[in-house]
Amino acid sequence: MLNLSLAAVAKGNVQVEGEVFPDDSLLAELDLSFREPLRLELEARPVGEGVLVRGRMRGTLELECRRCVGAVLHELDEPLDILYEPLDAAEEEELAGEVYPLPPRGDDLDLRPALREQILLRVPEYVECSESCRGLCPQCGTNLNQGSCECVPEEPVSAWDALKKLKFD
Repeated sequence: MLNLSLAAVAKGNVQVEGEVFPDDSLLAELDLSFREPLRLELEARPVGEGVLVRGRMRGTLELECRRCVGAVLHELDEPLDILYEPLDAAEEEELAGEVYPLPPRGDDLDLRPALREQILLRVPEYVECSESCRGLCPQCGTNLNQGSCECVPEEPVSAWDALKKLKFD
């Protein structure tokens, strides 16, 4: 499903549709929890000597709130534009992440490595369950959204505290 025939693309636009299931090797080791299969709707077309793959990816992720570490469902609905060009080693290093290399030989183009990278780029680094999330108590770890704790707030330590101890005659 995620392999593209370059011979078919040379003849015209090719539709690529499918689903990537949460246990697929494409998503392995990403430390992401997909609640449903990731849906891909792509179209590949020839562009000069290369191939442009354009479309959308859709799915639901379960992420952690950055304040209270609770579960947050995040809808991933993002456009994709992936350009493959024939590159030599120097160009490949210079254009890494912007343009992907076409295989030097063969009739198949594996979309998986580029898709994996694009997924990682589109997942937000931080999410919050709500704007009013109070987070966790820094002393005891109680979720402050569910109730208060009995901790006494520590007084902040200041570099000037040592001067308070000085005695003048």
